[in-house]
Amino acid sequence: MFVEEYEKMSRGDRSLFSETVNDLLYQCFIVRKSYDRKSRMFRADPGYMFIERYFSVFEEYLSYMDMTLSKNDEDGIIFVTSGAERNHFRMDPTTTLIVFALRSYYEGQIEKAPAETEVLMTSGQMLTLVQELGLSNVSKRLSSQTIGSILRTLDGFNVVSRATNSYGDPTYTFFIMPTIRYVISSEKLNALYSFLTNPEEEEEETPSLFDAPVQPKSAPKMGEDIPVEDEGGNE
Repeated sequence: MFVEEYEKMSRGDRSLFSETVNDLLYQCFIVRKSYDRKSRMFRADPGYMFIERYFSVFEEYLSYMDMTLSKNDEDGIIFVTSGAERNHFRMDPTTTLIVFALRSYYEGQIEKAPAETEVLMTSGQMLTLVQELGLSNVSKRLSSQTIGSILRTLDGFNVVSRATNSYGDPTYTFFIMPTIRYVISSEKLNALYSFLTNPEEEEEETPSLFDAPVQPKSAPKMGEDIPVEDEGGNE
């Protein structure tokens, strides 16, 4: 099936197929809209549209590597998961705290504007949020330089998208992408929230801060075999 469909492609599409597979395996997430810094506008991502066009071909090709291709139309993301539990990005505790902060801010802003899928944030807002959430008390490593480095890494996975300046500059802006909902499971983030709000009352039930988004049946639940995962950041 794959060979037959692949051979039907034009030479140009075959080249795009190879390029898009590499992007997908490297970035883990492909978003429907990508930010163009020159025009300062979001534009339809050509990689996303190409995968949509040949979704079954990509799906079968990746299945040979024990990988599953999933798509969430509501959030506008396509992502790949590994059944072999290999090639996962191991997230350190400090990065986990930043993901927690980004998810908190994202959900708060989306609640105010549910039609949006991307949320703009400034470096100043990021630093203020870290202080308000008490994350600097949990990790002394959360300096502005460390935060910038973490954001640069997350940018490579399409979790955030730089808008102005660079992450090493004193001030910059970036967009939090809908992929933030798929980096760490809601269960793990809620456990971290419970620890931050009631560090000495582990047995007392704490209201959940995050609700797992509704996803199509073909997609794994948030945090299950997602390519980016934490390694104890909520402990």
